[in-house]
Amino acid sequence: MTHRPNLHDEICERAAGLTLPPVAAHILEISRNERAPVQSLVDVITTDQLLAARVIKLANFATGLPQRLLTVSQAMSVMGLDALKALALGVTTFPLEAGSIEADRFDPDAADMSIRQIWEHSIGCAAVAARIAVQLDHVSPYQTFASGFLHDMGRLLLYRCAREDFCAAINVAVAKSIPLSEAETLALGINHVTLGEIWAGWNQFPRDIRQVIRYHHERPSTLLESMETEIRTMIAIVQLADLLCESRDIGSGGDPGIVPKELWTTLRLREEGWPDQLESIKREIEATREVFGFPKEDPNKTQSIRRPRREQRAIPKHQKRAVDVARGQIIPFPARNEGEQKTHKRPLTRKLTILLVEDHGSLCEMLSLYLMRCGYNVRNADNGEIALEILAKEEIHLVLLDLMLPRLDGFAVLEQLREQPKRSTLYIIVVSAGASERDRNKVLELGANEYMPKPFHLNRLLERIHAVEKYLL
Repeated sequence: MTHRPNLHDEICERAAGLTLPPVAAHILEISRNERAPVQSLVDVITTDQLLAARVIKLANFATGLPQRLLTVSQAMSVMGLDALKALALGVTTFPLEAGSIEADRFDPDAADMSIRQIWEHSIGCAAVAARIAVQLDHVSPYQTFASGFLHDMGRLLLYRCAREDFCAAINVAVAKSIPLSEAETLALGINHVTLGEIWAGWNQFPRDIRQVIRYHHERPSTLLESMETEIRTMIAIVQLADLLCESRDIGSGGDPGIVPKELWTTLRLREEGWPDQLESIKREIEATREVFGFPKEDPNKTQSIRRPRREQRAIPKHQKRAVDVARGQIIPFPARNEGEQKTHKRPLTRKLTILLVEDHGSLCEMLSLYLMRCGYNVRNADNGEIALEILAKEEIHLVLLDLMLPRLDGFAVLEQLREQPKRSTLYIIVVSAGASERDRNKVLELGANEYMPKPFHLNRLLERIHAVEKYLL
């Protein structure tokens, strides 16, 4: 896997330059013309019989319809202009032609995903989101359906524009239990949320759809208080639908299907009754594969990403404020909004030097490149012995230390460093997955300054690094 510093821009250029059917250009032209009659969009979609059939089939996955839709005009009158435009442009962005699909075979030996999996996950999320929306007040089920269908469009674009690096990100996310969006940022310099929001802007989608695409991985409690209630609700609905589909293997978006209780509470919904609905939606989606150009497959041979199920762990709440960097003491977090605003701003002229101790080659390479893009000096070590050699010879300010390492593990590294008083100003953050409460306490007793569990979010890691930098330099 070869990284290029400007890969972010390359991917955006490729996404902007994707060859789409002429009908997609006509749809955009009409939607941008405020004087164009609404019927024009119906007429353009209808000129392409295959597109029309697929849009109608897709629209029928929305719930609450008194009868099955038979024409594009009916879909327009029921769903509205914005929702119909979203479905039509979403369908044209997927390479559903037979030739494209034939070349898109799933590799069972890699933690990969296929166009079919992304497609079925998009439909499933839309269908589930609409069914949730009809149970709530003041939320349009059809606008929510369209938002659910488009929520992972950025992931489709990453697949189409940078498949090798995208698949590498999937492998790292699975192997090291980090969120796929974080692995995407490490591998490509951009994640599907950002790319999806950019794509939605190109296509001039309404603000509520763009907001759902942007925030569909954010916890409801972290959303801006000034955000409209309807949009906040739509975001929570799509997030819940997304995770429910992951939990039932309705396609695949690459994320673990773990549904936080917070989502059910936020939406005031009960969990009972959903398993049957999800299985019904899954069967209905699988029955339509041929309509969208996918061959029927033996269900016993269907492959999908299955990420390890892990107990959800919250980042420990550190309440002790430190005035120095003595072992076991924590430099406090900056305020959440302040940290996010300054994530990529580094006014200090002196650079922090970070030693990244990680044995997973792809993750180490990705994270190193990401930290270097943020302006830091980065050294790497794939085992404990090399880490100690670097620390003995070079000036290192901060160590990001994994515990599961070859030769010498993280515990042994900490034990040896504890015997070196001259290293008392070295700041060590243990970044590891699967550690027990006893292990967490042990690493602090051995001299680590703090423990950050995987999966972690890059913004939070950078906030920690900025806080350390402020005190060390």
